[in-house]
Amino acid sequence: MNRQSCPIANLSATFDPLDLSDPFPLLAQARREQPVFYSPAIGYWVITRYDDIKTIFRDHETYTAANTITPIVPFSEAVQRMLAEGDYSPEPVLSNNVPPSHTRIRALVNRLFTPRRMKSFAPAICSIAERGVQRLIGRAPVDIVAELTYEYPAYVLFHVLGVPDADVPQVKAWAGNRIKLYYGRPTPAEQLAMTENLVPFWRYVVDLVAEKNADPQDDLTSDLLRLRDGDDSRLTLNEIASCMITLLVAGHETTTAQINNALLHLLSRREHWAGLCRAPEAIAPMLEEMMRYDPSVCTWRRRAVKTTTLAGVDIPAGADLLLMLHSANRDDDVFPRPELIISSRDNLKDQLAFGYGIHYCVGAPLARLEMRILLETLTRALPSLRLVPDQEIEYSRNISFRGPASLRVSW
Repeated sequence: MNRQSCPIANLSATFDPLDLSDPFPLLAQARREQPVFYSPAIGYWVITRYDDIKTIFRDHETYTAANTITPIVPFSEAVQRMLAEGDYSPEPVLSNNVPPSHTRIRALVNRLFTPRRMKSFAPAICSIAERGVQRLIGRAPVDIVAELTYEYPAYVLFHVLGVPDADVPQVKAWAGNRIKLYYGRPTPAEQLAMTENLVPFWRYVVDLVAEKNADPQDDLTSDLLRLRDGDDSRLTLNEIASCMITLLVAGHETTTAQINNALLHLLSRREHWAGLCRAPEAIAPMLEEMMRYDPSVCTWRRRAVKTTTLAGVDIPAGADLLLMLHSANRDDDVFPRPELIISSRDNLKDQLAFGYGIHYCVGAPLARLEMRILLETLTRALPSLRLVPDQEIEYSRNISFRGPASLRVSW
């Protein structure tokens, strides 16, 4: 076995997979010296180079997505009993599903997120953004996370999926602790407390699907039911509920964090913010560069179905893999001068913030639209927006989702 294959060598001892405060120096070292290494802290092989990660995404027969939403800390017997008694029964549908089931479901869900359908939601999204930004006026300084960016993607997504406005705070609260539950290290007591939300959250989604099935509206849940057309061979009601609970969680926490990452870096280097205020048409490519520079979904997971080799390292069958997307996006073999913010790069769309291959993020068109609209609204309404100086930026301890917990701004 070569030195890199040894599971207790070099970076293995110093890498903390839950510390997202400043991962980039260690990841740059890993790409140079040990691009694949084992992390005993979570029992995963860590993959850091762009080409290796893209190979894994592309080869879904060798690397399965079945472990994508597996809790880092396995559910206790008490938690499993609580879920069973509450009839908590979501099933793999999108990010953690595999062909042929994934192929069938994804083909239908893709038809929801077409450019034309997203464009139909733009006026409502603009209204949500305008209301949120106007609430800030006259209140500086504020924590823009607490006052705007935490709620904005939720209101957008819930509108798109057909969640009534009155239910948004409750659904947001139910969804909010899933990141720590699945991607962090909750204590047994915390795990049990967090799981208490899963059963009512699931029952709410099941009931929402039933209501839309009886009385379809102008939203994506109703669209999916129309595509089902009463045919369980195309899509079952339980699969639709599983899609909805997945989107209700993944579709707004990730966008909140990505907006916060963008604001942090644009306001830390105000020449970029000033440039967007002068030329709002530059917002779309800048957002693409922000997703390359600091993606909110900083890692994703796969499992090796069979023995394989990556970067000269032997990976055993059954091994879990942690794909460092934020490392791939700063691989200077693909993105020269990766530590610089350069929105004129000619390969911006090659960034991996939304993944790649058959599991590419289905909600990417909506995420891009709502982020662009919010930045357009902010640059227009608050061109003098700036960070409050000398604040400490904190990040939640988890393996996959990176974004400032708070961000104090003034203008």
